[in-house]
Amino acid sequence: MYIIHKDYCAIRAMLLWTVGPVLTLVGFAPFSECFADMTTLIVSMSAQNLSSVPQNLPLSTEALDLTHNHIASLRKGDFVRTPRLKFLNLSGNVLWDIDKDTFTSTPLLEVLDLSGNRLQSLMDQQYLLQTQSLKYLDLTFNCFVNMTLGAAFGTLRKLEHLGLGAEVLRTDDFQSIYSLHLQNLKLHLENLRLYENGSLKNVSSEVTIAVTNKMTLDLEIFKDALTGFTTVGFTGIATNVQWIWERMHKTINARTIQISNMTSTWAILTNTINFFIRSSVRSISISDTTLHEMGPNRLLNTHLLDYFSIRRPSVTVFLFDQRVLYDSIINLDVLNLTFAQSPIVHMTCPQQQSLINSLDLSDGALSERVFSQGSGRETQECKTLVNLETLVLRGNNLQNLQPLSCRVRFMGLLGRLDLSQNKLSYQESQGTCFWPRNLRDINLASNDFQDSVFRCLPLFVVKLDLQNNNIARIPVDILALESLAFLDLSVNRLQNIPHCRGFPNLMVLHVRENSLHSPSPHILRTCPALKVLDASQNNYICTCSLTAFTSLARGAGTSKVKLLHWPRGYQCNYPESWNGTLLRDFSLPAVSCSAPLLAAAILVPAITLVLAVVMLCRQLDAPWYLGMIWRWTRAKHRSVTSQDRPEELEGVCFHAFVSYSQRNAEWVKGQLLPKLEGASPGQGLHICHHERDFVPGKTIVQNILRCMEMSRRCIFVLSSHFVQSEWCHYELYFASHQRVARGSDSVVLVLLEPLPLYLIPSKYFRLKSMMASHTYLEWPQEAGKQRLFWANLRAALQADLPVQPDGNREM
Repeated sequence: MYIIHKDYCAIRAMLLWTVGPVLTLVGFAPFSECFADMTTLIVSMSAQNLSSVPQNLPLSTEALDLTHNHIASLRKGDFVRTPRLKFLNLSGNVLWDIDKDTFTSTPLLEVLDLSGNRLQSLMDQQYLLQTQSLKYLDLTFNCFVNMTLGAAFGTLRKLEHLGLGAEVLRTDDFQSIYSLHLQNLKLHLENLRLYENGSLKNVSSEVTIAVTNKMTLDLEIFKDALTGFTTVGFTGIATNVQWIWERMHKTINARTIQISNMTSTWAILTNTINFFIRSSVRSISISDTTLHEMGPNRLLNTHLLDYFSIRRPSVTVFLFDQRVLYDSIINLDVLNLTFAQSPIVHMTCPQQQSLINSLDLSDGALSERVFSQGSGRETQECKTLVNLETLVLRGNNLQNLQPLSCRVRFMGLLGRLDLSQNKLSYQESQGTCFWPRNLRDINLASNDFQDSVFRCLPLFVVKLDLQNNNIARIPVDILALESLAFLDLSVNRLQNIPHCRGFPNLMVLHVRENSLHSPSPHILRTCPALKVLDASQNNYICTCSLTAFTSLARGAGTSKVKLLHWPRGYQCNYPESWNGTLLRDFSLPAVSCSAPLLAAAILVPAITLVLAVVMLCRQLDAPWYLGMIWRWTRAKHRSVTSQDRPEELEGVCFHAFVSYSQRNAEWVKGQLLPKLEGASPGQGLHICHHERDFVPGKTIVQNILRCMEMSRRCIFVLSSHFVQSEWCHYELYFASHQRVARGSDSVVLVLLEPLPLYLIPSKYFRLKSMMASHTYLEWPQEAGKQRLFWANLRAALQADLPVQPDGNREM
């Protein structure tokens, strides 16, 4: 037995289960989640051992999942509390009775799945009279004996997808739906006992037919399907049905064939495809096919196909000539070709000029050598895909962008290129990129690109997708992309809205989910053509610097720039007092953000206070006390600075002790220690590292204090992770006391990433004081500046330490 059907999973996923996350109701679902733009309320109550429809459903329910329960009947009041219900799935229950007024309260119902139940007669489905908005109805896998449809089916004027199943199928069974304009008819007939020839004639010829049949009825069902319908789907074709194609060669009228779940040999598959190619068929789709034997057969080129697709194929044999498979596919005369979700590692070049307009090779294992011929220096580029307009290489094993530009440079008509979901990167050392002049749409999302990718882009690109990469900024010296109108930089590392100097005609810009804290609205003045901006889901710092952008956002409805996902996609993250507040509701007093007003508000009381303090000090003789304290401080300073240097370094074994957060360990071990200590022992500085120099058996505090006493300096690697570490806090506390005890500045601050003072917790007041009064070293991201960074850091640590016996260095 085998089933011929159109996949319902995609429709159900689109219409119901992927509308959004399941919203938790008390006692219904295990979790809840709410999105800013979510408008559909979905309730999941699958496998809850229910015997009836719950009566405490929320009024706003639009999608309801009651699958795999024990509901036996539906009554009039079951859905009276859900007037907005659009999607209802009751499959996998024990339904045998449905009251005719069950859906009176749900006039918006569009999707109804009653498959896998115990309904008895298709003539007695009177509840359908109350479902005039129904578009999808699935009644498969019930207990229907006859396929005869009642008059109630004829009233479903909006019905597009219908699934049925029964044991007996006669010529008059579908008369009630003759006038309906169905798009998909799914017939599960695996228990079929009787089939009358011509039983499908009362179904519209524009429908996609899907049936299941018994082996003794193959020819009759296939004849009706292939002669009466324009689109036919086959699932689970047996390997012994080749005779069917031969007997029907002159009677087939179908234009689209869909084959899935077929287990066969390469010879039978090619013969089946060649049969359809020789007929009136113009579109062939093959999916989930398993081949257990390969051979030399090839596909024919008898006439031009509109569409040919192979998805998720598998081969159970290991040794076969893959070139036969590749050549058979790429040399077909077809306008739109898809060979996707397959582990192929290469695709050959057509032997002659190809007619292919669209080629999809997504979700495979292709490298950037795709289409190339030869090897090494003898590599030849493919020059026969001259009519190709769309190329999809999404989800492969592509790594270097420059060679890919060479692969497509001779595709003169190529206008759209999808290279997303690969491992692509570009460095200028790869060389110059070459792109066809007609390339207007290129998708580079979900790769490993950095800022340098802007030096390897088509000059005439109109739409550019670079979301989900590692781009921190746009270089200022890139060549102008005069035609660029759409740019997606979502999910990157941008810290501000990019300038439009390189693309003056940009109309749509997406910078969602970046590192925008306080974007500068004046940058938008460099984008005179900008119409749409998406800056949602960023970590906004709601201070005075954000007020200008907030004002722009509030006026987005009246300005020329439309702000997508406003207002719910824009929230304050800092400070804590404003956390979670919508930018629409954020405001600060004018005096706190205006320098003149703020100066007046501060200076007038300050001057008054100073005058009062001066007068009070004169009365209490305070200048005399201050003078004495100043003289004592100066004397103390002279006594400290006059100490002998050898005594100051007594007991010091290390140039520095390094303190850092464990999340920055990769940078410390991979960058800091090798640069300071040198390639070989004795050539660099002596750095105290806790993983190497802490003494086992001692407490962490004892080890920290001892290491600091034996180190001339303390290096603190500052980052957002540093201020979240309790041990880093203790080390900073001990170092500050050591600095006071020694009377010298022994702390060196290294800023690994921007760390504004207002983001530092209050308990780190010593760190705030040090950052305000000390010069710290900032780690540069540009490789050219890092050499000077290391030179400055080594200069701050360099000293001639006293020679210590080996035993003295043990802690």
